[in-house]
Amino acid sequence: MTIFFIKSLLSLMLLLGACLSMYTMFEIFGRGPSAASAGNFKKLHKASGYIYVLLFVLVSYLCIGFMTASKAELSSRAALHVVIAWSLIVLFIVKVLFVRVYRQFYGHARTIGIVMGVMSFVLVGITSGHYLVVSGFGKDRSVDKSAYYELRGPLLRVVGTGIPASSVIRTDRQSIGRGRTLFLSRCATCHDPLTTNTIVGPGLKGLLKNPALPVSKHPATAESLRFQLRQPMGRMPSFAYLTEDEMSDLIAYLNTL
Repeated sequence: MTIFFIKSLLSLMLLLGACLSMYTMFEIFGRGPSAASAGNFKKLHKASGYIYVLLFVLVSYLCIGFMTASKAELSSRAALHVVIAWSLIVLFIVKVLFVRVYRQFYGHARTIGIVMGVMSFVLVGITSGHYLVVSGFGKDRSVDKSAYYELRGPLLRVVGTGIPASSVIRTDRQSIGRGRTLFLSRCATCHDPLTTNTIVGPGLKGLLKNPALPVSKHPATAESLRFQLRQPMGRMPSFAYLTEDEMSDLIAYLNTL
């Protein structure tokens, strides 16, 4: 999974946490439940708050890690994302102060909670929601700007695995010959180049002439193949160690099947 897809799934979980927090708050202050029920709702509200904060920190860490590694300039959507995220942090701190310290303002904590819930919907909608829609819930990775980055180490450090290469497929004999040699040494034990029959992986005849790749169902393009080689699905091993030229040669050969 790419960093954007992982972040999007975590963001959906964060949104569920926000929904749960708002629901328990409405039950506590809106319906006036019995003392026993109120106690249970307060515990659930507190637990959902902890989950929300944990997910918020994790998603923020992934976002900051990606921006640091990619050195990408913020788009207007990303800039709005940052503004809303910082606003949520400030509102959360103010809410905690109202609940724990300045209890004369306790009533305002409810309003802050509602504002935070609405802002969470907006935040997830303009970022993760947009990504999941345009990528077909992660199926089309060609639109994923994090495709050339991955997470490594216990602290989930974001590192680059390559640079976006040209989508032009080489057609010269030398490239095709080198690609065939690479295929025979690295790929032929699992993939049949002459048929679509499965050995370990699917046969690759007509691979780039079809609309989609056989397993991932990503668009059958050079960029999709590059991504598949770096971050494969299923049992296929990663070939991220191949250079850009080697990948171009291999794709040149695959284009002839």
